[in-house]
Amino acid sequence: MKTVNTRSSRLATATLTVLVALTLGLLPGASLASGGSGTTGGGGTPSVQVDTIKVSKCYCNSAGQMLIKASSSDATARLYAYRPDGTYAGEVQNGGGSRYGGTVMPYIPYDPGYMTIKSTSGGTINAPTTPFQL
Repeated sequence: MKTVNTRSSRLATATLTVLVALTLGLLPGASLASGGSGTTGGGGTPSVQVDTIKVSKCYCNSAGQMLIKASSSDATARLYAYRPDGTYAGEVQNGGGSRYGGTVMPYIPYDPGYMTIKSTSGGTINAPTTPFQL
């Protein structure tokens, strides 16, 4: 009897561990790495390889409108924008945008100075805001 309980306990623990690991891997704000390569420089443990994010537009105006155009070196990555205080602003389309040439973000009552773009593939970048340009 005791052996059966030990096996089921181990199975339950292993299942819970896998579920927690998968859940943490899917959270957009769980990125800790910030761009880089997968080399170790000489026989050590390989570092985690993360994507590179490029931001070509991060426009903001006094009416609270914001447009962000960003792309990741990982075409499958999802990009998320955050204000300097850490609050979530919205998802940014990876590699393009709508007819405006970027993603129109929800209303923001002030120019935050910069936005942080985080990727599900581990990359992050701080992009300074600029006035709208035509």
